[in-house]
Amino acid sequence: MKIIIAIDSFKGSATSVQLNQAAREAAEEVLAGAEVATFAIADGGEGTLEALMEVADGELIPVSTVDLLERPIEASYFLSGQTAFIEAASVVGIEKIHPTPATVEVATSLGLSAVIRDALSRSCREIIITLGGTGTSDGGRGLLDSLTEEDKERLRSVRLIGLTDVKNSYAGLEGYARVFGPQKGATQEQVELMDTAALAFVQTVKEEQGIDLQAIPGTGAAGGLGGALVVLGGELQAGFPFVAKKIGLEEALQGAELVITGEGRLDSQSLNGKVPIGVATLARATGVPTIAVCGSVATDVEAFDDYFLATYSIQTSIQSLERAMETEVTLTNVRFVVKNILKCYMYSLMNK
Repeated sequence: MKIIIAIDSFKGSATSVQLNQAAREAAEEVLAGAEVATFAIADGGEGTLEALMEVADGELIPVSTVDLLERPIEASYFLSGQTAFIEAASVVGIEKIHPTPATVEVATSLGLSAVIRDALSRSCREIIITLGGTGTSDGGRGLLDSLTEEDKERLRSVRLIGLTDVKNSYAGLEGYARVFGPQKGATQEQVELMDTAALAFVQTVKEEQGIDLQAIPGTGAAGGLGGALVVLGGELQAGFPFVAKKIGLEEALQGAELVITGEGRLDSQSLNGKVPIGVATLARATGVPTIAVCGSVATDVEAFDDYFLATYSIQTSIQSLERAMETEVTLTNVRFVVKNILKCYMYSLMNK
């Protein structure tokens, strides 16, 4: 029996690698002798760099830069051959701050320029930037303003790719200010000001470069950083298909009998290119059933029935959110739930 396990990270709780290992331990306990393959997985958000590092040879390159509040930090990126993989959140991640209206005013993406510049200095031909988990809402203009004209010219000679797990436009109702601003501490007044500035920037880019940021899905990712990469000559790609291809997930599904996936919160937003839906879609194409094991599951999304054999929350008792998100609690619950899922699954197979 062959089982594929590809669970996305539970943000703030456990990594994809940790969750996959916990599920593997449960599977090997129930299914002695089964082939259990695990894949670190992500969709352009948290954990994407870790997933890519699992399958590529290379090294972490340290870079001195500043975080989103311009405090000195030591960041790093993954260099594999002539490709640089940069996780934006490692420099300007929201976990580095306590989001408030005050941080909205000053949070900047300029710290990424030092990392990009270092990659250029090493003759990289491809720079891939993951856009999830950032705490900035500056439209990527901190990055744009901190790159020199020489930097920008050199960037035009490399392939620049932004990986995103959202399709938001740069401005307007689905733009970064209105959709993500409040999550990053913005007041309604700040949201209005940011969106006005974003709309003005869209017009400027259209006039000066002939690029319509509003027409390109994902430009609103990472507080508008997606749009900044487009201005720099880059392209945006959906994170999950990119990662899935790099790790060989589709090929691994051949001959599998069951897939286990999951994420921290499975809800309607999961339908927009998140890992569980992506994994289930690939599995469905090969006729393999998928079970989702998640931190919590919305009970009002009927569309899940089109993708999953079943969906499970790992919560086993009433407890505080802080306690539920403790890493060891999460991993213990994953082992428990997966173990019982597989017991039921095997019973159903034996009694067909």
